[in-house]
This record gives sequence, structure tokens and C-alpha cells, in this order.
Amino acid sequence: MGASLFLDNGLSKEQQEEMDNIYEALMSEVKNKNIKLYQRLRASELTEKDVLKLMNTKNKNVIINDKEQLEFFGD
Repeated sequence: MGASLFLDNGLSKEQQEEMDNIYEALMSEVKNKNIKLYQRLRASELTEKDVLKLMNTKNKNVIINDKEQLEFFGD
């Protein structure tokens, strides 16, 4: 994970790197304790492409499916 300019969350580059490292450390612990939960969490993460699509859509019919993934249905 890296800081992305279009997703400004108010953190400095150093703060974002620290948060990314903490997140990955926690995910590593989850992976060691419960691989199925880890896989489910990883599968539900939004990619940069997903976020861009969500930000640029005029679609008001965006839903989260049973796998906690975004689905888009027309404009």
C-alpha cells in the first residue's frame, strides 16, 4: 500500500507509511490465526481502480454483494 494523491486522508507521507505498516502487521497476525478470515478480508479490499470507479460514477445503484464487494448497475 502506498500513499496516493487522489485519496488524501490528511496524513503525511510518513504517517501513511506508518499506518500501512501497522495494517499489514495486523493482517499478518490475522493470517497466522485464521486464514479464512484473512482471505475474506483481503478479498473485500478495494483496489485503486475500484475507488476511482466509485468516485467517478454517477450511478446511484451501487451495492455491496454477499462477498462484500461493490457492484455497479448502469447509470
